[in-house]
Amino acid sequence: MTRVDEIIDIPFDDAFRFDPSPTWERLRDTRPVARVRTLAGAVVWLVTRYDDVQFVLTDQRFSRAATVAPDAPRVAVSRPLPGTLPTTDPPEHTRLRRLVSTAFAHRAVERVRPWIGDLARRLAADVEAAGTGADLRQLFALPLPVQVICQLLGVPYADRDRFRAWTELAYSMSVEEEPRVEAAMASLTDYVAGLVAARSASAGEPRDLLDELVRGTDEGSLSGPELVGFALNLLVAGHETSANQIGSFVASLLRDPAHWDHLVENPGLVPSAVEELLRFNRLSEVGQLRVATVDVEVAGTTIRAGEGVMAAIGSANRDPRAFTDPDALDLARTPNRHLALGAGPHFCLGAQLARIELQESLLALLDRFPQLRLAVPAEALPWRRVLVSGLAELPVEWS
Repeated sequence: MTRVDEIIDIPFDDAFRFDPSPTWERLRDTRPVARVRTLAGAVVWLVTRYDDVQFVLTDQRFSRAATVAPDAPRVAVSRPLPGTLPTTDPPEHTRLRRLVSTAFAHRAVERVRPWIGDLARRLAADVEAAGTGADLRQLFALPLPVQVICQLLGVPYADRDRFRAWTELAYSMSVEEEPRVEAAMASLTDYVAGLVAARSASAGEPRDLLDELVRGTDEGSLSGPELVGFALNLLVAGHETSANQIGSFVASLLRDPAHWDHLVENPGLVPSAVEELLRFNRLSEVGQLRVATVDVEVAGTTIRAGEGVMAAIGSANRDPRAFTDPDALDLARTPNRHLALGAGPHFCLGAQLARIELQESLLALLDRFPQLRLAVPAEALPWRRVLVSGLAELPVEWS
């Protein structure tokens, strides 16, 4: 047990495992607003209950722009990029988001569903060609979202190994890797800057989203640094989260094979299952950072202006105050008001694209591998120590 005034280190000692740390439940029950120390050494508030997390995510007195100030607290090893969608507040955030909102709108993204579905089926066939077992992360979960974002953004797929390696390092949660983290972020930024420079020197009608952003710069919509930061965030967020979710989703279903078998028999349940798996699986062992711009009271605790507060979405999605039997995987759960895609102004820009990738991935795998099973116990699966966490590998087998 922890004392009421104790500052807890986060990530917790038992983080980066399949099941959430019991500390999350204890904090929700006894210290819904607690003081924690991040691995970067910053002391911030941690909010763990559903209603409080939603409040922090939606109330504009909690700022994202303030998280890039020189003296702002840090959650991870890397420093967030200023002037991008994740690090701006309205009205600046509204201006930036409007530039790509049409490309990521529901109707526009649905037009690429057939192509994504075909890609998922081709990758599933490649997995089957490996024999009777494979690492599903390497052969399916990573290639699919990487190919999708490369196609939409206009990034050469041949460069995938380079930007993947930089991405994995840039979001490491290991303090001893800080020099390599900074070098990886610099390399990633230089790479995207080179893509932007090449597109700026070319002419013609826009062929992809990067072309549209560059043309927007020509028209005064984005500055050069804004464009680089914008494209970098789209590239990283466009594949990193979906790749981790595909792996976590499949592992969660196969942990109790009855779930997989049920979806094989009822593929129409996949959209509902995706929403439940989004709720059930946490993408982070920490929380989304905000900085209070004025004194704000949360659950009886006053958070002072200038103090950092982390909204723990993974904890909120397991809060029994918001979900019946929250630790159970209910593929037909309704209603399902999960916060996995965020809330408020920073609700995930690519939410519909992510849903399509996840739905089409499951449909392709369920159809190709009705007898899919984990090759090792779920508890033995290794997890990556990164800001957006997920499985390091996913060994599966089939008959």
